[in-house]
Amino acid sequence: MLSSLLVALAAAAAASAHFTLNYPQTRGFDEDLEPQFCGGFPQAQNRTPFPLGPAVIDITSHHPSAVIGAVISFDQNPLNFSEFNMTASGQPLPFLEPYFTISYQGEACFPVDVLASIPGVANGTNATIQVYFNGGDGELYQCSDVVLLTNYTVPSGTTCFNGTSPTGSSSTSPSSSPTTTPASGAVPQSVIAAGALGMVVSVAALALAL
Repeated sequence: MLSSLLVALAAAAAASAHFTLNYPQTRGFDEDLEPQFCGGFPQAQNRTPFPLGPAVIDITSHHPSAVIGAVISFDQNPLNFSEFNMTASGQPLPFLEPYFTISYQGEACFPVDVLASIPGVANGTNATIQVYFNGGDGELYQCSDVVLLTNYTVPSGTTCFNGTSPTGSSSTSPSSSPTTTPASGAVPQSVIAAGALGMVVSVAALALAL
């Protein structure tokens, strides 16, 4: 009886090893669907205002360590992985956030800057951000539909106890001190299969592609 209970508890713990996308607002959350494209919510939803310049993506990790990253699509309603980090003409764009690892469980913010990553994006542009998360039990995804706005700042109600950076630097509350490391070779297989390998290109080429 005890061994059966322990097995059940272990299974429950494994099943909860997922993540939630807090900001920008997720399209929807269903932990059973998270391994699917956009976490099982493939259709565009209401758009959240999001800074065109410096911003943060706020997630909560329900796993003690994970690889995290983010890609972006400027398609009005992207329906598959190949529509992320590509221009309308099929030119590659860089990752919005290169893949990196965290080694703690809980809330995590990581910085992004759309305009710095992809010069030429105009104020008012619609986009979809897809966050990738792998806590060791498979690739998980969530999407957020946003409108990119100049001079818009992250809402004051969006707070993070753990502020992270893929370079290893961090800005934390006194209660925590997380570390992050670049996740070399951690590009998810689904993104590779979609033909998104080689997304990092020169800034000059990006400006021309847009």
